Amino acid sequence: LVVHARTKAQAYRPPAYWERIADIRAALGIPVVANGEIWTVDDGRRCREASGCGMLMLGRGVVSDPGLGLAIKASMNGCASPGIGWPQLVPLLAEFWHIVCTRLDARSRAGRLKQWLNFLRRRFPEAQTAYQQLRTINDPALIDVWLAAMQRAQFAGVASAPHAAVVTA
Repeated sequence: LVVHARTKAQAYRPPAYWERIADIRAALGIPVVANGEIWTVDDGRRCREASGCGMLMLGRGVVSDPGLGLAIKASMNGCASPGIGWPQLVPLLAEFWHIVCTRLDARSRAGRLKQWLNFLRRRFPEAQTAYQQLRTINDPALIDVWLAAMQRAQFAGVASAPHAAVVTA
């Protein structure tokens, strides 16, 4: 059972009440997975301590930092994790864009990519630059050009796509 640590009315607003998960866990004879407001390795540690759960479900925290699960697992094993850097994210952005293009209508696609970049800005300064470059672009073909430039720049060892690579309508 995954417990979100908040009521429906509280939705996604902090805080998450991890200590209440401990009460649920104690009352049930099944495995309980803790969830809610886990944005960092320290949040994961504190959630496990407060809830007594050995398993966590990550939501928006892993959307903001795709390496968060690996970092939490490493921490649980007493190791440090370098996490995932921007160069590892660029191919994931391209893969995500490909999936979005196969499943959503053209007018909804750009918003999904921008939404993810907005989350990524919490952890990656490069995502802020990328978001600013794409902020006003909604044409999927222009985003294809931008992503290709990002991948070429990453392959060449540049941290982010050169500003000149951005095409505006």
